[in-house]
Amino acid sequence: MAIDPAAYGFLDVSVRDRIAFAGMGRPEAMGACDEEGHREFARILRDVAADPGVDVAVVHGNGPAFSVGATYEWMEQVTREPERQDDLNGQVRELVRAHIALDKPVVAAVSGAATGSGLMLALLSDWVIVEERAKLADGHIKAALAAGDGGVLIWPMAVGITRAKRYLMTGDWIDAREAERIGLVTEVVPSGTSLERATAVARRFAAMPAQAVRGTKSALNQWLEAGLPNGFEYSIALEMQSFAREGEAVRDAVDGIRSKRAPAW
Repeated sequence: MAIDPAAYGFLDVSVRDRIAFAGMGRPEAMGACDEEGHREFARILRDVAADPGVDVAVVHGNGPAFSVGATYEWMEQVTREPERQDDLNGQVRELVRAHIALDKPVVAAVSGAATGSGLMLALLSDWVIVEERAKLADGHIKAALAAGDGGVLIWPMAVGITRAKRYLMTGDWIDAREAERIGLVTEVVPSGTSLERATAVARRFAAMPAQAVRGTKSALNQWLEAGLPNGFEYSIALEMQSFAREGEAVRDAVDGIRSKRAPAW
């Protein structure tokens, strides 16, 4: 089934030369997405898998940021409405599982700040290109949430358990050069060039023997597959528990982030 760009509202989707491009929406809001936009993260991965005319995918920012994940309004709504927690639970599982199940290469072009589910969309990719101005963070802790979204799955695999604890248990930002140094991302490029570089990498993948590339990726992703029933599922359960039981703390933390004040905890 061919990808239908018109089916997307948040993502800016196109297909050129057997490469699917998915750009983050709302650049004026740092790529923050609501519930429907968040749902599209997993959908584009499934559509890439199903389209025989696509060999590679590129996910990229469309402005000074890549994506900071969920909007503040949606996060507050999730704390108040249990059905929204169920929706978010399913969407996060879908995003991570669709990423791991996809055997076609995915290249991420991170043009600026990336956190939340936006960061997971990037870090679970096969080649992660970040611009030198970019900063990354798993900000769950700062929002009074247990780390979910796949962070406890990919960070320890990429940088080791010690460094993963250092960043996931603080929510601290990490700059592009440090992210490259510790192995969290593939390479750093000058500002404004990540999409150009990602396109070149995608074309390189597209010119390789497809079955060999896909088979190699599938084999490597078995390491991530093995972590799904343990750390990942446990982390998602704890994140949803945070929304359900600590809603007031989450709302206060979100308001603190938005107004740049220290939360009361």
